[in-house]
Amino acid sequence: MTGDMLAPEHGDSSMKATGLLQQSVRAVVSMPAEAAVLALASAFQTTLKAAPWRRRNNRPSDRPEDGDLAWPPEDSRQTPIVLVPGYLSTTACWESLLVRLRQRGYHNITVVQYNSLRMGVPEIAETVAEEASAAARRSGTRGVHLIGYSLGGLAIRYALQFLGPDADALSAITIATPHHGAPLAYAGLGPAAKQMRLKSALLDELPPIDSGGRVRWLLIGGKADLVVPISSATAGGHVASASIPVSGHLNIIDTPLLADTVISHLASCRTGRKSPRVLAS
Repeated sequence: MTGDMLAPEHGDSSMKATGLLQQSVRAVVSMPAEAAVLALASAFQTTLKAAPWRRRNNRPSDRPEDGDLAWPPEDSRQTPIVLVPGYLSTTACWESLLVRLRQRGYHNITVVQYNSLRMGVPEIAETVAEEASAAARRSGTRGVHLIGYSLGGLAIRYALQFLGPDADALSAITIATPHHGAPLAYAGLGPAAKQMRLKSALLDELPPIDSGGRVRWLLIGGKADLVVPISSATAGGHVASASIPVSGHLNIIDTPLLADTVISHLASCRTGRKSPRVLAS
């Protein structure tokens, strides 16, 4: 999907979300009690985020907020931004960030869609690489900014490290991504869930993330994230990282501080500063 528009999902999103919740219930029945509670809570919140009525009633305000972030110049706003949602997420997960990006003048945005229950990380990464290259061609720009949430961040990492679209990537931001795996991935269904488990074969083969290449990385995690621990979300070695205080796995993507941190990183890539101005701590 392209052009800064969310795909219409109102017709069957509630039914689809309910099915995902039922699948999660079946998957956690044999898990320890504490892990099962966390997994079911995560699945229930995912159901709420997918519901059409939530998007209508809780839509963020379009009013620009005061702040000291520099407004991007006209030419930089044309650089495409590619957003990659997470496991069981819909395109609606990006709604809060999309509002803030529009406020700052970024409108050239593509939201990638994929089936997280049927596709593994390599297949999702191929879709990401194709969308990134297509966005750059459409815009006639030097490259794109890649932003991935949870599983989406792993797909971006795999695409950059194995599929080689470096020529199209100026920056890569991962949000609550299990770079070192997540315990609750054992409750998930499908190949991607298996690949997000601790010490999975896919995670073991991924090279470390470093700042030696052309891509400007930023790894963001939530201090209160019980699904993807902060140590896994920011495990990038010699790259910039940020922790968002008091943010769980599902609400981190809606917090204003997350949006400010993302926009600050985009600005640092634009201006060529040596390191991004990380707002979170």
